[in-house]
Amino acid sequence: MSPFNSTYQGDLDKFGEMNVPRGMGAVYLAAPVAILAILVHPNLNNDFFSDVAWTYAMYLESVALVPQLFMFQKQTSGVVELLTAHFVAALGFGRVMEFMFWIYSYHELATSAGSKLPGYLALFSQFMQLVLMLDFFWYYYLAVKNATPLMLPSHSAAMGMV
Repeated sequence: MSPFNSTYQGDLDKFGEMNVPRGMGAVYLAAPVAILAILVHPNLNNDFFSDVAWTYAMYLESVALVPQLFMFQKQTSGVVELLTAHFVAALGFGRVMEFMFWIYSYHELATSAGSKLPGYLALFSQFMQLVLMLDFFWYYYLAVKNATPLMLPSHSAAMGMV
């Protein structure tokens, strides 16, 4: 029992739990990303384990916020706690900076055969994270601009109106 059990939203924490044990929904993100990292990775230091581990970490970072964004969308109130909103926005800003870095550096990830696919995947993974966060960024901007709590549209509330 932890001191924060009362804040856990177990009813909303259902990301990817189809056909996997409870609490193992992240497998839907971690497993495909691991396979992709094994198949497509740069040879930065010609050490398979090191190259795959680094690539896996980078790809996994790109999808790590998906479960949190999923929980935001499932809330019936649509209100995101201020501290959580600032934290997710800071992570998103970090992704913007990382994307800018990779725009100028992706070519350095070319394989020994000359393929730039690992660099393109690095760019793509960063870009996809930003696309996934666009909705959040927009509502975060509105909340900061208007000095109001961050309110995401509630899909479950919208379903009841139809």
